[in-house]
This record gives sequence, C-alpha cells and structure tokens, in this order.
Amino acid sequence: MKKMKIVSMLIVAMFVGLAATTISGAEYLNADIKVKVEGFIGLVSPIVNATSEEQKNQTVEFLVNVTEPPGDEKNNSYKVKDKLIINITIDDTSDRIFVLPRFVFCRVIVVRDLIDAIRLPGNLLSLFRRWQPIREPFRSVGVVDTFGGGQKATNISIDVDYEIINETFHNGENLTMYISVMGFLPGDVNGILDGELPIINKEIINLKVKYKDNEA
Repeated sequence: MKKMKIVSMLIVAMFVGLAATTISGAEYLNADIKVKVEGFIGLVSPIVNATSEEQKNQTVEFLVNVTEPPGDEKNNSYKVKDKLIINITIDDTSDRIFVLPRFVFCRVIVVRDLIDAIRLPGNLLSLFRRWQPIREPFRSVGVVDTFGGGQKATNISIDVDYEIINETFHNGENLTMYISVMGFLPGDVNGILDGELPIINKEIINLKVKYKDNEA
C-alpha cells in the first residue's frame, strides 16, 4: 500500500514538473493567439494578435546543425533544426469544466520567394519543399479543462526542419509566415458574415531569419 502511494506521488510530481517547464532551445514568435471561451456552451473565438509593426515585421534566429567534411569547408551541409513557439492566451469566461474539449484549429505556412526557392540546389520534385520550408497544415490544441483530465494549451510548437546553403547560413533570408486560426465550437471573430458564419482569422508576418550554428 505504501509503495502504491509513493508511485502515485511520483506520477503527480512528474506531471506538475512537466506543466512548469518551458521549451528550451526554441524561438518564440513575437505574436500570440488570443482565445475567448464564452457562454455555457463554450464558444471559442481565436484571433492572431499581430497588430503592431514590430509583430508584423520581426526577426527570428534558428539553430543549424553544421556538418563539416574534413578539409573541405565548401561542401559543408547546413540542417536547420529548431522549434518555433506561438504562445496562446486564453480568456475563459464560461466558468465551468467541460466534458468534451474545445479546440483551436491552426494552420501555419512559411514560404520564401519562389525565385529564391528555384535558385536553391535541388530538383523539380523538391521545389515545393524548398518554397515552403516550414509547413504545419493542420494543428488542433485544447483551450479548456475537461473532466477527462484534458488541460488547456499554453502554446503551439512548430517544428523547423529544412536544409539551407552556405550563403543563406551566413547572410540569413526573408521568409513570410501565414497563420490561420478557427475555434470549435466556433464563436464570433472579426469577419463574421451576417453574425452567423465564422470566418477564419488570418495574419501575415514577415520574418527576417538569422541562422546560428547549434554548436557555437
């Protein structure tokens, strides 16, 4: 019986520790997703909060794994390996715990200029990947606490995983991020059509991307 209690305490402590930790080695976007949860039914209204000039045009720095062949720096390979974190701020006025979860659906696409993508090494089949180096076509996160133990999210973590060349590693590049969000159950957001049909909230953010050696 004592062993069961000890195991239970360790499990609880582990989950508390996980909830308190932050994501290390990641880049945080200077913009967040603001979510309103309203009414007994729990209507969800998310908005991408990127209204200022600093939020619409910002600089990020991604870590790169650099592989150096012995004595041949010209043939170095550069693999971007990082995470981009988008914080979520939730204003829950429903004043209840839900049986079924409520979600925010999120789509994040980051593209470079098509001409720049064509200039990068690779064949025609890999052109789409070069044009859209970061692609999260569908992500859902819970925004309420539930009886089943589900907890509201505090952020969305986007994997950053693509290859670049020597020139890009040293000089950086300009990318464009497209973010779309929608709530479920859908509530009012900016852009409601006749007050009934929810329109996906969208924002475009210009990113000046710098790269840093992961071992530096």
